[in-house]
Amino acid sequence: MIKITKNQNLPQWFQVIFTDSFGFADIVDEVQGKAKAMRIAKKLAKKERVDNINVEGFIMPTKEL
Repeated sequence: MIKITKNQNLPQWFQVIFTDSFGFADIVDEVQGKAKAMRIAKKLAKKERVDNINVEGFIMPTKEL
């Protein structure tokens, strides 16, 4: 699962978090702007063969990005 969340302390910054099949989460990157976070998440989804991305609580299929 790939998750994009807004940083609470810096509202313009977004965290891209990847959780593998074993449940271990890693912060992949922290970027300024939602569009940049979406691009990173899409590349990561292709690499890791992930079908859905959680964008601030909304589940989006990677085909729609």
